[in-house]
Amino acid sequence: MSQEKVDRYKEQKANRKEIIEKEKRRKKLGRVGMWAALVVVVAGLAASIGISARNSHQRYLDSLPDYNRTSVVISDYTGVTATEADTVEQ
Repeated sequence: MSQEKVDRYKEQKANRKEIIEKEKRRKKLGRVGMWAALVVVVAGLAASIGISARNSHQRYLDSLPDYNRTSVVISDYTGVTATEADTVEQ
């Protein structure tokens, strides 16, 4: 039993540099993954806030009266002028 422990210790000591490098690499990948996840979450929140604000602004613009619709004004004006001409002639 103790010989197995000694052999395992010697193996760990011989490969200590590689083991430490693997641990550092694993920690670094973990940090990079966490930052990437954080960036994705923040970008998603920012996009949802931006889309919500845009939709709200668009609803506001749609609720304003539209004074640039000349087709309605022209058709109403022609109807008015036609009835005035008819009444003047009679």
